[in-house]
Amino acid sequence: MRYLTPRFAVSALGRGAPVEQFFGPAFGFGRPGIRWVSIEPWRSGGFKVLLHLAWDVGGLDRSDISEFPPLDPDADETWQQIAELGDAAEAIRQAQHHTAAAPDRWVNFGVAAEEYRDYVTAGRLPYPVTEADVTTVVRRLMNGDGDERTASLWLDGLSRQTGCLHASDMIFWPDRDYSAADVARHILGCASLPLPGNGNHAR
Repeated sequence: MRYLTPRFAVSALGRGAPVEQFFGPAFGFGRPGIRWVSIEPWRSGGFKVLLHLAWDVGGLDRSDISEFPPLDPDADETWQQIAELGDAAEAIRQAQHHTAAAPDRWVNFGVAAEEYRDYVTAGRLPYPVTEADVTTVVRRLMNGDGDERTASLWLDGLSRQTGCLHASDMIFWPDRDYSAADVARHILGCASLPLPGNGNHAR
């Protein structure tokens, strides 16, 4: 079983073993990235909650995300410390409060690399996306292709690359009949700001 129950995640931390959770895509500084959170036991006896933003330089043959470079070319590390706490259960609660972490998706250290491989296989979009790419993904979402996790990664990738927040509503709860091409044009045209991948702001 890949995922830890909250009780087992607390237990792992209590034994001195880190836990982590893979989120999916991030974009910024003109390049694609990935996001994940880790909770790591510290020498002081406490626990550090770290949010990671890494440049997505990997693939199926290179999936050790802990060795990826930072998304920000000026950063020294991929991680930013979110909190330091003395209690394992509180560290998990704070990670879930401050990041996208879900209670039922914690994994042992190193297993997030498997999540990354799944993302590469099923959820990673081309970068930068073209209208044809977006149309294909929207059509697959409309057809119900992929499982719930894959669909979530596709939607997150579209939103983070383009800045569009309406794709899910237009696909799953439309106010009229839209074709995949209609939705794709909206996704690519709805943001008034430059695509996040073209600037120095990471999403």
